[in-house]
Amino acid sequence: MFSKILVPIDGSEMAWHALQHARTLGEKFGSEITVMHVVQPYNTIPSIDGSPLFIPRDIEAIQETGRTLLKQAEEKLSGYPFAVETKIEFGYPAERILSVVDEGDYRMLVMGNRGLSGIAEFLMGGVVSRVTQHAKIPVLVVK
Repeated sequence: MFSKILVPIDGSEMAWHALQHARTLGEKFGSEITVMHVVQPYNTIPSIDGSPLFIPRDIEAIQETGRTLLKQAEEKLSGYPFAVETKIEFGYPAERILSVVDEGDYRMLVMGNRGLSGIAEFLMGGVVSRVTQHAKIPVLVVK
């Protein structure tokens, strides 16, 4: 039923809870788990008129953070009896998550209900909201 599960993480407490739920589901259904982290190469902040301003970030530093998060995820999945894959993607998180879902053979998406997003995410619409509206597979949102 859920042969492949995708779990996007950002280091938030909710993301780690989602990973635990994915593990539990995966163990019951014999699922492969892919844990992904999206590196956003820019910060967005609202300008005076409300439109987003894009501020470049230090790609190497945030990529290293992503690798560290994925290593932590692998540790949390230690002993998991089925295949585990990790991947880093670049771009806007909601778009990359939806693209990976469309490109892969995923049967379920498990994610936390809140991440580490700032005020720009609040103003422009949250990642979880966009993903749940547009995903073509079941999405489990963990609180």
